[in-house]
Amino acid sequence: MSLEQFVPAGTLQDKVILITGASQGIGLVAARGFAAAGASVVLGARRGEVVEQAAQEIEAAGRPALGVALDVTQEDSVIAAVKATVERFGRIDGLFNNAGLDPTTFGPITEIPLDEWQAIHAVKIDGTFLCTKHAAKQMIAQGTGGAIVNNGSSSSEYMPAIVPQPSSSQSAIHGLTRTSAVALGPHNIRTNMLITGLIITNERESGLYKDSGNFAEQCCPLRRGGRSEDVAQVAAWLLSDYSAYVNGASIRVEGGALSGYNPAKGDDNFLGEKES
Repeated sequence: MSLEQFVPAGTLQDKVILITGASQGIGLVAARGFAAAGASVVLGARRGEVVEQAAQEIEAAGRPALGVALDVTQEDSVIAAVKATVERFGRIDGLFNNAGLDPTTFGPITEIPLDEWQAIHAVKIDGTFLCTKHAAKQMIAQGTGGAIVNNGSSSSEYMPAIVPQPSSSQSAIHGLTRTSAVALGPHNIRTNMLITGLIITNERESGLYKDSGNFAEQCCPLRRGGRSEDVAQVAAWLLSDYSAYVNGASIRVEGGALSGYNPAKGDDNFLGEKES
């Protein structure tokens, strides 16, 4: 496997980046892109065997990588992932909070099962909190600063009635991003959020989003759905020194859909969530 250079070479030179939700989709593509840009990457996901294999492939391509089993909803698992990162690479310079969970129930809030509501919030907001908490502790102990990027969704701003569970959890990411920026800024730790639109990962092309092409063309001014690389490029910039004075920001990576979205063109198809 060769590492695709969609992030400029040297953008993340010598940085150690922990990526959650890295077994597939945006997280896996980001890991490969960050590595090609000079980073040592730690891939974390519940499917430990998958990220271990992916890390071996990155190392075979010439870049340092580590795969760790990580359940972001369990504090002990998060602590273990941070410890494994430090044991292997000596520090953490960046955290990409990418893990998420797609809804399986679509409808008004009166029809959403409590267990699905809780599961999505556990991964998205609780997981982001736990990973931020323990990665930031390590960054503070190092005394060298760092960067945290929370991968959010346009469902935090445009809230379709049929997906209240991701809309609620993603909206909470706004608040967590801002309070983290304020609390961690004095330690030179920056926290920012991505507001992603309809991102067609390799997995989604054959799954939940397989018929979304026409919808994306109608509702996005760029007339296409986003790619994993589109998200990873912006995340890499926010994790790099090139964004050294960007803190507490919510940056849209959605092709302009929120600027001119017309609900009459397909509101019921707008899902706007991520895969873990």
